[in-house]
Amino acid sequence: MRDAERTGSTSRFLGVRLTLEENGRLEEFRRVRGLATTSDAVRALVNEGAKTGVGAAELPATLSEELAELVELGYARNPEEALAVALQLGLAEIARLHGDSWKQMRSHARDVADRRRVRERADREGRGLLRR
Repeated sequence: MRDAERTGSTSRFLGVRLTLEENGRLEEFRRVRGLATTSDAVRALVNEGAKTGVGAAELPATLSEELAELVELGYARNPEEALAVALQLGLAEIARLHGDSWKQMRSHARDVADRRRVRERADREGRGLLRR
């Protein structure tokens, strides 16, 4: 593998082995975007990756807490997957779970935050006991 320091180049060669399915998806991405080379497609994906994701959008506090709880309870592996699960349930299902009034939503958000604080406090206490 080439090294940017040895060649004096400002770029870095990155060799990545893709499955046939991944390569097909990359080529489809390249074709749809009208990019000339596979390298251009990878660069476009890297640039888009810096702009996207759950952290790129500002989510309401209640939704962020719900997504974190889905991850903690094992329903999703990460916040992005938790968001996908929530979207699949649909807006009607989310509205049903939260109720119709703002008062109910605030109460639910407080309950979720309280449960998170209790879990964090128990985690700190447990780590303290393990260090003794």
